[in-house]
Amino acid sequence: MTIESEAVKTQKAGIWLKRIARASSWLLLLSVVVLVVSGWGITQTSVIYHLTGGLIDRGKADSIHRAAVLPLSIFFLLHVLINIWLTINSKHSYVKQIIGWTFFAVGAGILGLVIYMEYFRLGG
Repeated sequence: MTIESEAVKTQKAGIWLKRIARASSWLLLLSVVVLVVSGWGITQTSVIYHLTGGLIDRGKADSIHRAAVLPLSIFFLLHVLINIWLTINSKHSYVKQIIGWTFFAVGAGILGLVIYMEYFRLGG
């Protein structure tokens, strides 16, 4: 049994991060499509109502539109932060760790703000 070198571990982590970034991009695209169609269902109710055979009215379109904000935020943050992380090429592992934890803190802060604005803000 051999001990994996740091370079091999980093390469494997990079492969998984690229896969996650690719998946998040497709899920981000899907979230944007849902957001656009549901927004169109709010403004052009009769068109969406007829296209869906009466399944989506203005109220359901509004509910879908509001529910699509959180997944859109999550997939956007995942996609952007992972791709920025993959472009950082630091020779010093401690610098990369500091930057990684900073990205994690910024992403968690932005996501927390989105959750607060969407679900906990009075009058929202």
